[in-house]
Amino acid sequence: MTRQSDFYGWKLLAIFWFILFANFAFPLYGASVVNTYMAEALHWDRTQLGAAAAIYQLMIGVPAPLIALLILKKGVRFSAAIGCWVVAAGALLMSTVVHTSLQVDLVYGLMIGLGAMTGGVLVSQTSINRWFAKYKGLAITIVHTGGTFGGFVAARLLDKIIRVSGGNWRAGWWLIAGSSTLCALLAMAFVRERPADLGLIPDGASEQGAAAVSIRSKSRQRVHKTTDDWTLGDALHTPAIWLILISLLGFSAGYPVYLAHGNAHLRDLGYTPAQAASSISIMLLSALCGTLLFATIADRIEPRLTWAVASLVFAGGILLALHPSGTVGLYLYAILMGGSFGVCFSAMMVLPANYYGVNGYPPVMSFMMMIGTSVAALGQIVAGKVFDRAHTYTPVFYGVAALSVLSGIVLLLMKPARKPASSLAATATEHA
Repeated sequence: MTRQSDFYGWKLLAIFWFILFANFAFPLYGASVVNTYMAEALHWDRTQLGAAAAIYQLMIGVPAPLIALLILKKGVRFSAAIGCWVVAAGALLMSTVVHTSLQVDLVYGLMIGLGAMTGGVLVSQTSINRWFAKYKGLAITIVHTGGTFGGFVAARLLDKIIRVSGGNWRAGWWLIAGSSTLCALLAMAFVRERPADLGLIPDGASEQGAAAVSIRSKSRQRVHKTTDDWTLGDALHTPAIWLILISLLGFSAGYPVYLAHGNAHLRDLGYTPAQAASSISIMLLSALCGTLLFATIADRIEPRLTWAVASLVFAGGILLALHPSGTVGLYLYAILMGGSFGVCFSAMMVLPANYYGVNGYPPVMSFMMMIGTSVAALGQIVAGKVFDRAHTYTPVFYGVAALSVLSGIVLLLMKPARKPASSLAATATEHA
């Protein structure tokens, strides 16, 4: 019997944690700081700043179905490694040859966005979903903390590196190029596809132990976790997936909008670049705390309920971000907004795994990411245009708050997904 401490799934979780920390979080969250310096140096308006971020958002979501297919065809290790290499190559281009807004759109938006998507959330969560069953919610949430902790570190670290370099924004991209190269090497050396490849089963338990735990857990299960074999077609016939999509609109639009424009918004209000970067990093640290909080309850409290509460808190946080007053205001909104985002995003990752299982997770999750990031990209562009015309982000922030309140209501009314009887009969026939 494999001891829990020796189970390779935990080692794999550590590898993906670092990949999300460096290859996913640094170009996503760190760019909020780097691109603000870049926009000033290149004399861009807010529409141009928002457009580059919007293209990036599209690329970490719209290609998700193709990335899911790549994972199924070529495997987790190949997908993770190639994604990291693409980010490293794109970061090198940003640090050496990029000068125009079109080049930024192509290299940062298209190339680095696609690389972060390929070697980011979907591949890591798909892998962890394969390696864990009983501890699925805990493991998926823990690996996600790599991205949130990376965001906290990236904002301050990149701001400091750029300031030490005399305001040279390219210095930040050199750091990202190096960290993504390291991630690619780790993926190639240590990632394994499935527990069966090493003669193991999920969670590292014995066959007999797993069966006994399964029987006990079913009798006292508090959180709905499907045992059925789902497809995307099956999922699309359930109300739950459509209600989940409605529920992710608030935070999936609001958080990326603030990452793209928040630094500039705070500087418009009179805060220094260091204060603005510090506030953003506090928001990201709070997201990490929210993620860790969710990890402790993910397998004990139905995720949709915690997600509902967090959506309402997020609405309050973004309204406070409109006019934060003094140091207290600068950090209060960041704590509320970041902490609630950590819960919302983690619940969004866990809920499809619980409802649609191991095989259904990649296509369902990729479909959700495609919708969510498209909304995020649209929000970033709209926010830039609204500011350039009205010289305020107020209408955008109020719109995000309204969507977040709607999300909370929808989640409270939603029921767990149940596979249609016709699909269950068809599956039984296939296995007969």
